[in-house]
Amino acid sequence: MKTSDLVLKAADTKASLAEQHEAFAGLVENFQDMAYACACAVLGDFRLAEDAAQEAFLTAWRKLSALREPEAFPGWFKRIVLTECNRLRRRKRVSTVSLEEYPNIRSPETDAQKEIEKEEIKTALSAAIKKLSENERMVVALFYVREISQNEIGAFLEVPTTTVAKRLYSARARLKGMMEDSENDFAARRPSRSRSFAEKVAAGIFDEYVGQYRYEMRPELTVTISREGDKLISESAGQTNILYAKGNAKNELRAKEFDGRGKFIRDEQGKVTGFVYYEFGRKMGTAVKIK
Repeated sequence: MKTSDLVLKAADTKASLAEQHEAFAGLVENFQDMAYACACAVLGDFRLAEDAAQEAFLTAWRKLSALREPEAFPGWFKRIVLTECNRLRRRKRVSTVSLEEYPNIRSPETDAQKEIEKEEIKTALSAAIKKLSENERMVVALFYVREISQNEIGAFLEVPTTTVAKRLYSARARLKGMMEDSENDFAARRPSRSRSFAEKVAAGIFDEYVGQYRYEMRPELTVTISREGDKLISESAGQTNILYAKGNAKNELRAKEFDGRGKFIRDEQGKVTGFVYYEFGRKMGTAVKIK
């Protein structure tokens, strides 16, 4: 499915919540490596880059309805990634993995001398990359994390393909062939290598529903929604129910045990602020998220 089609489906409030989540998962799959590479180029740190990319997807999920042109998603999303990078830059994080600490891919046959030479290449490569301009670092990271096409890079960076080619040529010339020697190391942490990154984003989306809700007309009655793995659980008045997204439902979750459903309310930033509760088709009340 094309990016624009995935955006339209993920933002479609007439689609079921399950359909919206599935479409957004497609966007995560298509753009996870680009988000990570972009953050890596800006932050120069593997762990922070992954954090920034994950937070950017959660922000994109909340704000997707504000995107007027679905075709503009790549550039729009890139700006969100950069915003998250700037936010993380302002936070003083202690536990980081800088670009010098490239993952070691060792084989039983690797002797000590080869390992030393490999580490020397990594150190020299890291130093060379840091001397590139941010625009050149961005193109290099995007190209080598998963050999993303220059057309895709151009759409993501919102520049012509000719500009991408020039920046890549300039960066390669300045790196003097070192990048090719360490290509596998540079891409070894790309999110698409496993399902872990996408699963964390999906969990973050479900976590938006997690919290405590209080009914406006009955303030003594609260509902607590928690997550256990890929399941959402609601607890209220001594009752515990498993929640799920029904195929024909709109932006809502239902109780498996009976015909109860909650249609969630979001604010202008896309954050869940409460839900309207229905039971057997009848509106029972509105609950506001209090924590």
